[in-house]
Amino acid sequence: MSAVPTVEAAAGRLPLSLDEVTPDWLTGALHDHFPGAVVTGVRRDREFFGTAASARLHLEYAPGGRPGPASVHIKGGFDDTWRKRVWMALQQEVHFYRDFADDVELNLSQVYFADLDDSPQGVLVMEDLAARGVSFGQNMLPVTADHVAGVLESVAGMHAAWWGSPRLAQMSGWEQPQRTFLKYLLRPNHWDVLVNWTNGDLLLEAVGTAENGIAALEKLWAWCDAQPRTLVHGDLHGGNIFYEPDGRPGFLDWQLCFGGTYSHDMAWIIITALTVEQRRAHERDLVATYRDALRGAGGPAPTASDMWVAYRRQTAHAIASYGSVPRDNGPEAVLEEAGLRAFSAAIDHDVLGVLGITRQGGSR
Repeated sequence: MSAVPTVEAAAGRLPLSLDEVTPDWLTGALHDHFPGAVVTGVRRDREFFGTAASARLHLEYAPGGRPGPASVHIKGGFDDTWRKRVWMALQQEVHFYRDFADDVELNLSQVYFADLDDSPQGVLVMEDLAARGVSFGQNMLPVTADHVAGVLESVAGMHAAWWGSPRLAQMSGWEQPQRTFLKYLLRPNHWDVLVNWTNGDLLLEAVGTAENGIAALEKLWAWCDAQPRTLVHGDLHGGNIFYEPDGRPGFLDWQLCFGGTYSHDMAWIIITALTVEQRRAHERDLVATYRDALRGAGGPAPTASDMWVAYRRQTAHAIASYGSVPRDNGPEAVLEEAGLRAFSAAIDHDVLGVLGITRQGGSR
């Protein structure tokens, strides 16, 4: 290998595949946090390819230098197809950790390196959370209403702190990549796949047609944009939460954060983290828990009735963002459960009716 690399080793073109994450590149990437640590070997495991690709890296170091972490987690656009789909989200997450994370009072991963370039790419090198014994809230992992209440209480504190912040202007337009992608998910040929998949009948019952689904999203977004803004995580589903050994929640995956309305996050975690039966049993209490926490943190909480209607409106978002993702976006069982949770919530809360949309068509 080369002589001791400096930070310049990480300043050129970012790696576009996991195979390009070499010892030299990692030495440069870790330099700011671990100056003098020279990576001489890297071994990968726990590789995952979805909207972003990630892996755990086990590192070896040259003797005599400062030691770095035994393992790290790397995340970026390491799959060409997905990088071209979501490159803006990859880069927004880099901006979040560079520019905002220090002022977000939540339990977050420590980030050792965050950079982007015009390839386009965005890469993070973070602590290996598994090394400190956390558990990860996978979408199929059983959680309780108390777990979700803890998440809501934490995120309500963030919402209160950022409510109406002038810094949200720096996030202008950050909601657009998500919105563009959600409308794309309801395009005609993908709609046909969805209605012929498991839970397709529930999707038809919820909105009937792709056109109705898109109308619901557009009506939701118009309402959202007229509401007071705060910093929202943007993708607060159960798979983006981790839990410390004492049960304290932590927050992963800030690719879709933006300045928006509180109910985006509040509804999202309730609908996605709980089974249909759990949600039906606890959703009113959980919305009340969030409201109490927001008020307790100094946020100007809406009335209980307005907050409940806001929660119901957000089921339009769940239809697309949770129930309609590409069928190559995860294990089949996970996608099926996601559809069941999202579409059932939309049915339970009369998503078209609460948004004032007259149903058009929709029989199979």
